[in-house]
Amino acid sequence: MAVLLFLAAVTYAAHGSSTPGNECSRPLLHDGHFLLSSLLKMAGYSDVCVAAALDSCSSPQENGPFASIMEEARAMVQEVKHAVNTWKSPPRHCKDIMDSGDNVSGVRQIYPFPDRPYFRVNAYCEQTIDGGGWTVVQRRSNDSTRQRFYRTLNEYKLGFGDKEGEFWFGLVPIYELTRTTLHELRIDLEDYDGARGFAKYGYFRLISHSSYNLVAERYTGNVGDALIEHNGQPFSTYDVDRDRSAINCAEVSYGGWWYHDCYDSNLNGLQHNSASTSVDGIRWNTWDGRDSLRRTTMMIRPAF
Repeated sequence: MAVLLFLAAVTYAAHGSSTPGNECSRPLLHDGHFLLSSLLKMAGYSDVCVAAALDSCSSPQENGPFASIMEEARAMVQEVKHAVNTWKSPPRHCKDIMDSGDNVSGVRQIYPFPDRPYFRVNAYCEQTIDGGGWTVVQRRSNDSTRQRFYRTLNEYKLGFGDKEGEFWFGLVPIYELTRTTLHELRIDLEDYDGARGFAKYGYFRLISHSSYNLVAERYTGNVGDALIEHNGQPFSTYDVDRDRSAINCAEVSYGGWWYHDCYDSNLNGLQHNSASTSVDGIRWNTWDGRDSLRRTTMMIRPAF
């Protein structure tokens, strides 16, 4: 009611008066459908709600001096309602992109921040493995151009690397994606003999926007659960040591990870040229002994 009274007042001002002799047009209503939407937003009302109210309520003065004005307002709100109902929100993750009909793997723009809906980032979408819809959050590829993963916490928060090659997506966007929607995690591994395996977690998220503690539960796969020791741990780097060891695990292991004391897994470790047993290598200790791995991919998608 407050919105309608306000709209009537503005319209009345545009007319100059409501006397029968006044033949002024109504430019404020004719010159842009943005007017009504702006008024509703300023008053704190929903366009759709007001449209529904206008549908269900009839004017007590169908033939009164404001009948044509209200009819025009009703038509405008219907247009706003139609626009609201047909507007498609931008994709938050690669599952949204797949659901829109784009099932080709590659770099796409997504909008992972619910509090900043128009802030976009580039992500690699994997649409062929295990049903597709995966947002890749880490890749080690053993290509000729390698990324250095011995980085600061700020670099791990923001992300780094080449989305077509080796990269880390970023703790911040991973946190934003998983804090509002239940996600699952899949990790694909390959060793230097060409053997491949995977670990899948039905429940994955990061908690705390400052320490990014790991939650990875409901394991399935064929490489063993090498995250169980790390579950609940904050993310550590060489410049921010938050593990439970007397030494700096990130410094010794040459990476950034959810270290405990120190690790059963270290997928951001040093990329060796062969199956090294060094403690600083890319490791998943519950599979294929303790040799450094050649390729890894971490990817997440909504669980439902």
